Amino acid sequence: MREPTKGYLLTKTHCGGYCFDCFVEGESADTQNSTTFVKACGRGRYVSKNSTSNQFNIVTAHSPMEKIARAVHIIRDPFDNVVARFHHFYKSMRRERSEMWLAKYPNTRDGFRDYCNNDLGEKWREKEQKFKPFNGTFDLIKDVPCHSDFFRYIQWHNLAFESTSNEHPIPTIIIHYENYTDNFNKTKDALLKFLEQDEVNEPPAFTTGKTYRNYFTEEEIAAVSQMFSKFANRETWYYTKHYFN
Repeated sequence: MREPTKGYLLTKTHCGGYCFDCFVEGESADTQNSTTFVKACGRGRYVSKNSTSNQFNIVTAHSPMEKIARAVHIIRDPFDNVVARFHHFYKSMRRERSEMWLAKYPNTRDGFRDYCNNDLGEKWREKEQKFKPFNGTFDLIKDVPCHSDFFRYIQWHNLAFESTSNEHPIPTIIIHYENYTDNFNKTKDALLKFLEQDEVNEPPAFTTGKTYRNYFTEEEIAAVSQMFSKFANRETWYYTKHYFN
């Protein structure tokens, strides 16, 4: 691969991320405010060269903030995102060979709904009822499968917008996941322009991800819409409200 001589290079980060099967308030400290969120965004695995031995090593560290000069903010349909996180969790349970769990919660619509409502729902219901941000909202969302994960989604994007606007102000491009399907070339060209890079090779074919809106009822989608209108900041709501039209 030819080393670029201009522009910016992409790296990938989940900015600390969230656990899937924990209480909504019991998250990693990395994602509680914009300061720690930005720090988590810079944490990753890097190639480091030993000046003595000239050997290259992979180390886990935080990138200096001055090296983070631009941000590409990806937004996916929240319903697809929440179900995709269940699939990721399912794969982790398969790697661990948790046969009883896998038999109880298959990787299907019913398996997703059963796990969200009967496992997580029962596990955290009492704590969620006392969770202050859910005051006045809990009765509305309590029956939405994995409702806490929608809160996590909102919180993550709120912090992402706050971080790139205030905590570490940098130029940012917003790309909706579905844009790669609806208009791949336009999206690709906009990204290259933002990164100040030339297209030197034909891009690989984009494999469209599945959609999972049918995993939820119309009533549940309406409840999540109200949840977003209450908890999302101005930017998060602006860039996600079309998912509820």
